[in-house]
Amino acid sequence: MVFKLNVTDLDEQEALTYRAGHRVELKSRPGVVYIIAEYEPMMVPPIWLVNDPKPRYPEELTLIPKQVMCANWLNPGARRQTRSSAPQARSRQGSLQTSGVR
Repeated sequence: MVFKLNVTDLDEQEALTYRAGHRVELKSRPGVVYIIAEYEPMMVPPIWLVNDPKPRYPEELTLIPKQVMCANWLNPGARRQTRSSAPQARSRQGSLQTSGVR
């Protein structure tokens, strides 16, 4: 059984993982959050961070996952609140337009 290791695929995967704008922590300084400024595959080390003059290797970083939904998205009370506030805003806007105020 022979496996072909394609180096360009690994580089592309790493470039997608460490895209600009992602939040990371240095493993040597947990709790301090940095933002990736640039991933430059031709540089060694390839990752530049905002407000950090030293480029970094992927092994030095921990990616911070992005929060997809707010914390209380399952709470029906929070959903009702946002739904009920929208019609009130429309009704106030409609009353302002009928009174001639813009």
